[in-house]
Amino acid sequence: MATTYDTPSIQRAPVTLQRPGRSSIGIIIAYIVLTVGGLIFAFPLFWTVSSSLQTWQELRSFTIHFIPDVPQWGNYALVFDTVPFARWMANSFILVAITVPGTVITASITAYAFARFDFFGKNVWFILMLGTLMIPTQVTLIPQYIFFFKLKLINTYVPLTIGAWLGGGAFMIFLLRQFIMSIPRDLDEAAHIDGASPFRILWSVILPLMKPALTTVAILQFMNEWNEFFAPFIYLNRMNLFPAAVGMRVFQNIPMETTNPRDHLLMAAAAIMTLPVILLFIVAQRYFIQGVVLSGLKI
Repeated sequence: MATTYDTPSIQRAPVTLQRPGRSSIGIIIAYIVLTVGGLIFAFPLFWTVSSSLQTWQELRSFTIHFIPDVPQWGNYALVFDTVPFARWMANSFILVAITVPGTVITASITAYAFARFDFFGKNVWFILMLGTLMIPTQVTLIPQYIFFFKLKLINTYVPLTIGAWLGGGAFMIFLLRQFIMSIPRDLDEAAHIDGASPFRILWSVILPLMKPALTTVAILQFMNEWNEFFAPFIYLNRMNLFPAAVGMRVFQNIPMETTNPRDHLLMAAAAIMTLPVILLFIVAQRYFIQGVVLSGLKI
C-alpha cells in the first residue's frame, strides 16, 4: 500500500511593488536642494576672494563685478607692505599653539574625572560648571581686568591663554565627558586589574579611543582663538602684540598715506585670515564630524 505524504503549503510574503523612479526622483531633489544650499553658504567666501582681486574702483562702482576684470594679485602683497599683517598672523598662531594643547589636556583630565570618578557633590559641581555657559562675558569682564591689572599682566598673553590651561571651558569638558561615557567601563576595569593607575588608564586606554573627540575639541578651540576679538582688544594695547582679528580692525581705521578706499585690501586680508581655518577643516573634517556624532551617544 503506497504511503501518501501531504505536501506543506508554502506561504509567500506579499510583494510590494514600488513605483519605478520614485527613489531616484527623491535623490535628485535632495541633491538639488543640497547643491543650492551649498552654493548659498559658499557665496560669502567666493565674494571675499573675488573682491580681494579687484581694484577699489571696481568695488565702489554701481555695476557689481562678480569676477574681476583683471585679477589684482598684488593686493595680497600690498596688505603685508601696508601693515604688519605677518606679525599679526604670527601672534594668532602663537595664541593657538598655547591654547589648543592646554584645552585638550586639561579638558580631557577634567572630563575623565566627571565621567569615571565618584566624589562628593559631583553632580552639583557639574551643573555649576555648565551654568557658567549662561554667564555673559561682559559680566565678568571688569573683575577679571582688575585682577590681571593688579598682577601687571596687561599687554601679555597670560589673560588670553590661562583659561585654556584651567579646564578649557565648560563646553569642551561637557563634549569630552559625553564621549568618555560612551566608552565601556569594562576596559577601565580590565586595565585596573592589570595594575594600571587612573592616569595610566586615561593615557593608555581612554585617550587612544578619544581621537575623534579630541580632534573636535582642537578644531573648535582653534576657531575660537583664531577669531577671538573681544579679549585681545581689551587686554592688549600694543600693535605688535595684536592677533589678526584685532589687526583687521586696526587696518580698517589706521591712517594711510593715500585717501583711496581700502576695501579691496581688507578683503584680501580677510581671505588670508580665512585660509588656515579652511585648510584645517579640510584636513580634519572626518574626525570632526565623527567626534560631534559620537559625543552625543550617551548622556
